[in-house]
Amino acid sequence: MSPLRLLCTLPVILFCTWSSAQQPPAATAAASTATTANTQAADVAAIRAISGKWQELYAAGRYSEIPELYTQDTIVLPRGRPRIEGREQMRKAIGGLAAGRRVSIDLTEREIFVTGNHGWVVSDFKVTYTTPGSATLPVSELGRGLVIFRRDNDGQWRIHRDMDSPAPMASPVVVASAVSSQPVPPMWNPASRTEVIACDRLAASRYDRTRLAPPVARAAIDVPAAIAQCEADLKRFPGDPRITFHLGRLYGYTGDRQKTLEARKASAAAGNHNVIFLLGYLDWIVAKDDASRCAAADQMKLGADRGNYSGQVIYASFFNEGRFAPCPNRASKTEVEAYLKGATPAVDGFFETRLVDHLTLELKGAK
Repeated sequence: MSPLRLLCTLPVILFCTWSSAQQPPAATAAASTATTANTQAADVAAIRAISGKWQELYAAGRYSEIPELYTQDTIVLPRGRPRIEGREQMRKAIGGLAAGRRVSIDLTEREIFVTGNHGWVVSDFKVTYTTPGSATLPVSELGRGLVIFRRDNDGQWRIHRDMDSPAPMASPVVVASAVSSQPVPPMWNPASRTEVIACDRLAASRYDRTRLAPPVARAAIDVPAAIAQCEADLKRFPGDPRITFHLGRLYGYTGDRQKTLEARKASAAAGNHNVIFLLGYLDWIVAKDDASRCAAADQMKLGADRGNYSGQVIYASFFNEGRFAPCPNRASKTEVEAYLKGATPAVDGFFETRLVDHLTLELKGAK
């Protein structure tokens, strides 16, 4: 019971009633409005303090502390990367940021609003990645964010939902092909190493149909632990195309573009058909003219020729759609038919089976 209620016992009830009645309605409303405004101002300040702490932890490389700013049941939707659910999953994912780089984030708040136990912030941001001790120049990205905050039962505000998306650069950046200017890589025999090592168990991809261990979903990977193990295994097996393929995937989860590209280039140069196709496909996505697209198509074709399952299926799909029409080195219809026959034994599940069947039927009507 509040102190005011304790005072309003029977002997003074009439006085308390009279006193309340004498308060002017305007004064009561003004006091209520002032209280609400003060409370909201305090909540806005608390939310901004969390945003500031978030930036501070990133800049200092104190990544292990960042999940504490989030609710236990948080959901994070980072641009270009898998959804993260819960603080513990976030702890595993964000730990990969410690893989040899620093992150600086500049936020520009566009909107902030608080209602009850929830608030949101809309912002623009610039994130800059720097690799200490490297000659590599810092890499910057522009983005837009929507963050929802929640006041938990302990009275503390925390980040409850966090979603961001890329923002357009001031001028388009075209990424040159990572392999098109390189000599044709040697043939790689996936059976050249049959020993299943820890790196395979921690990071095997479902897109590698010659994998040595069961595939591991992104949500199940402890990124920093997997990176450390794969880097150690690479010292045991220098230049192993499968380990560098795993590392390209893992570095990608940390957002470190430079390390991701270096690992993928090393894997492709050693003949890993999975990465040869992947780099060609990524080049295709950013290509701005037919010459660039055809150079990328050549790499995709090489991956398909070498037996990459994704390459065989995607190349057939693009061929049926006529996308390779301007390219002088495009595969023949007979070659594409062989791709689909080669992909058939590697299909995984009903939908992939239906896709390959559909592409095969569609190919019969293609020119």
